[in-house]
Amino acid sequence: MTHAEGVGDDTLDAAVGPLKADAPRWALATFLVLFGMNLLDYTDRWVLSAVLPQVRDDLSLSNEQAGWLSAWFLISYTLVSPFMGYAGDRMKRTRLLALGVGVWSLATLASGFAQSYSQLRLARAFLGIGEATYGVIAPTILMDLYARGTRSRVMSWFYLAMPLGGALGMALGGWIGKHYGWHAAFFVVGAPGVVAALAALLLPEPVRGLSEGVDAERLKAHERAGASREDYIDLMVNSSYTYSVLGMAFYTFAIGGLAYWLPTFLTVTKGIDQVRATGLLGLTTLFAAVIGMSAGGWLADRLARTNPRALFIVPGVALIASVPFTLVAIYSKSEPMLFGGIFLAEALMFINTGPCNAVIANVVMPNMRSAAFAVAIFAVHLLGDIWSPTLMGWVADTFGQADSMSTAFGGFLSAIGAVPTVRPGHPPENLTAGLLVVVPALLLAGAVMLAGARHLPREMALMLAKLKASPRPSAPRGAPAAR
Repeated sequence: MTHAEGVGDDTLDAAVGPLKADAPRWALATFLVLFGMNLLDYTDRWVLSAVLPQVRDDLSLSNEQAGWLSAWFLISYTLVSPFMGYAGDRMKRTRLLALGVGVWSLATLASGFAQSYSQLRLARAFLGIGEATYGVIAPTILMDLYARGTRSRVMSWFYLAMPLGGALGMALGGWIGKHYGWHAAFFVVGAPGVVAALAALLLPEPVRGLSEGVDAERLKAHERAGASREDYIDLMVNSSYTYSVLGMAFYTFAIGGLAYWLPTFLTVTKGIDQVRATGLLGLTTLFAAVIGMSAGGWLADRLARTNPRALFIVPGVALIASVPFTLVAIYSKSEPMLFGGIFLAEALMFINTGPCNAVIANVVMPNMRSAAFAVAIFAVHLLGDIWSPTLMGWVADTFGQADSMSTAFGGFLSAIGAVPTVRPGHPPENLTAGLLVVVPALLLAGAVMLAGARHLPREMALMLAKLKASPRPSAPRGAPAAR
């Protein structure tokens, strides 16, 4: 039984509102600063993908080792997130932002100095520590500034920096890597973050829950009271929250693995020049992100005016619809068809970003949103892209070997066109088989989101009712909590 059961369907109107609230005059400036930081964040993260073929050759790495470079970053990112979530609900968030941006920028510069696999792996781990701080806290500030009726669009625009930064990192990294070496690529993209860290200190700090249309004194009372043990227990049985997180985990598994291996796949398996491949992929991702995220945020907000379930239905349908275009991208021999498939698949995948993050904000109390986003980050990466690049690299290595391809499953892969590629001086590899791992993940992501839609109206109404009520009294230390 979920914590929302017992709240009737007549709460639909309560779940929809408040649709509009006047944002502070400084909301747009804050959004632009946070967007710029997010853009730098993902540029720094994905420049490694662009120069990965050079890194592999220079440091003599296997595909599995190359996959672990992503995993080490995500492991530290995931493990640090819960601590940052706890701090973000209790400390001044702008100071934590400055700390996080500074750490990740220095870690990117350190990646450029790396001379061995161990050094590069350590630098990527510190990158995760810095990014965890920013990734947990920045969305909560935006949710305090923008009301429910605009959140899907605002979050879509904010997270548009993810693919834009990824595209910029891949395109810029590929060009710099070819002309000046992979070390220089990290230096160029890491330096601006030091300036961004100082800019974080200039941002104003909004009251938690400012955009919910609730009396300011009541909001401050909730902020002072903080989240109780019962609040955290309620979060774990909040169906809308858990379905959103699980759906994003399967999606992140797919998009994280694709983003990491597509540049190498295009270069090695499809035989496209590295600079051309990364440049075209960057442009394709750019336009797919702009169209997919903008359309997803606009459509979900529009439909949610009368039916909040649209925040789940829109991304669920889009993720399932992305599967055939993913297969076109993997199997096409024509360059226009290949990049057309990538464009349509990515555009449909990116639709989910704004609506799913809006779901989290809409069903979680403002005084524990940092913790909620932190737990979401922890679960999404633990179940998603911590291990998808490594798994895909392992599949590519394993089914590049003749003995693996001689098995029944290897025969199935051959029958569907997933065959090894052989390059002079390199072991055979089957990157086509590696990329096919994302197909079941996309189907699961869509199915989970569609399943979560029925719970959303009641849980949105319940959160707003709790916020309007007096804070739940905290139990004295050492005393059992009230039930």
